[in-house]
Amino acid sequence: MASMPNNVPPQEIRISEDMLQKIGLILLGLSVIFVFLGVLVSPRDDQEKPILLMPDVKAVQDYRHTARAWIEEFSDLDRDIDRMIRTGSQGDIFTQSHTAQDTLQHAVDMAQQVDRANVPQIAMGLHDEVLSTAIAYLEPARSALQWISAPDQKNHDLAVQYLETARQTMDKLEANEWLIAR
Repeated sequence: MASMPNNVPPQEIRISEDMLQKIGLILLGLSVIFVFLGVLVSPRDDQEKPILLMPDVKAVQDYRHTARAWIEEFSDLDRDIDRMIRTGSQGDIFTQSHTAQDTLQHAVDMAQQVDRANVPQIAMGLHDEVLSTAIAYLEPARSALQWISAPDQKNHDLAVQYLETARQTMDKLEANEWLIAR
């Protein structure tokens, strides 16, 4: 086996000044491209400030976004229930009943969707309010269906009362600090 002598001088690597300038320009160009891409694709908060995407922060931001979407759905549900209560005795009973059943099913689906959501621990307080709102809208939807199927003043008044309670719950949710734009 041949061994290398210990006194072999190390080989030198020579890089010309031209080559160094080219490497520098390439690195500068890549830096500019990455900064531009970072600015372009970074998620933003409500005030267009970049968000640091640590897993916990992203989970909270995702949940806040989902909660805002649910609030929009609650608003749609509120309008549907209100329309049923105001116009429940008008039109044919089949259409009224079908509309009321669809609205109740929407309320049930919303409550289940909220209940099954993946919630970051830090957002549990917000989630409790969202879930309370979802459950609060079940009652006026059920009561409106009951009023349409048995149209007496007592059922009407109960549906109106439950809708008002649900609206108060919704107002409290909309005032939650976690949902207010910062």
